[in-house]
Amino acid sequence: MPNGFSKIFEELDLSANAQSVFNELIERGPSTARQLAERLSIPRPSIYDQIKVLKQKGLVTERDEENKKVFSVDDIRNIPKLLQSKIDSLQSEKKSFEHMLPDLLKQSSFVEPKIKFYSGAEGLKQVMNHIMWHKNIETIIVWPMNEILKVLGDDYLRELNKKRIRSNISVRGVWPHNTKIDFKKYPFLGIGGGHLREIRRAPKDMNWDMGYWLYDDKVAFLSSQKESFGFVVHSRDFANLMMAQFNAIWKMSKDVKPEPHHTDTFLEEIGSK
Repeated sequence: MPNGFSKIFEELDLSANAQSVFNELIERGPSTARQLAERLSIPRPSIYDQIKVLKQKGLVTERDEENKKVFSVDDIRNIPKLLQSKIDSLQSEKKSFEHMLPDLLKQSSFVEPKIKFYSGAEGLKQVMNHIMWHKNIETIIVWPMNEILKVLGDDYLRELNKKRIRSNISVRGVWPHNTKIDFKKYPFLGIGGGHLREIRRAPKDMNWDMGYWLYDDKVAFLSSQKESFGFVVHSRDFANLMMAQFNAIWKMSKDVKPEPHHTDTFLEEIGSK
């Protein structure tokens, strides 16, 4: 079967055995339960269980032939219809949840602050991926950019910034005074309207190796490559405290000049220029 077919079956809530039965019917044609059981080394009762599910999905049909039930693939064009049905169901559930969300948020405002810890490069990437679940938000960073490049890597940060811009997540941030970025080498770190990024450099002697990204009512912290850990604090009070700290540093800091002749290539790459 074509690559990706297993994933489609998973999305349709069909087991590996159901997929095996379906594949066998496509490749070998109409078969009895005994033939399927022998060829797939699956117990015959399980074959009947899978056939029942596939019939309910409209993927398999049966007919009587010489007092035996013979199973064959139904119209394979039913698969896109099944996928569309699941999409419609998920969209309906999403709308229902969005309707409940205001009340849920009011209730969650009384919940104790939550702190989650992550370790290693993959753990830190998981923290960043959670931020990319949001859309159309303004965020704040106090970010040691040189260290973040070491921790997360060029390729990951390039893709992260594509997602960020496409999701309309803007960034206003401060880099340590000793930050030196080659925008020609790292065009995805561009500054300006198209990049949805405004950056200032902290005053002299204000340097740090750990940073934080403030979004919604959460603050995500990332350490240097040497320590390689992170944690997310979910607390409105704590987020307000970090915002106050940021505003104080922001006022003392100076703008980093954009270099569009080096960074606009990235905007052209994602079609946002």
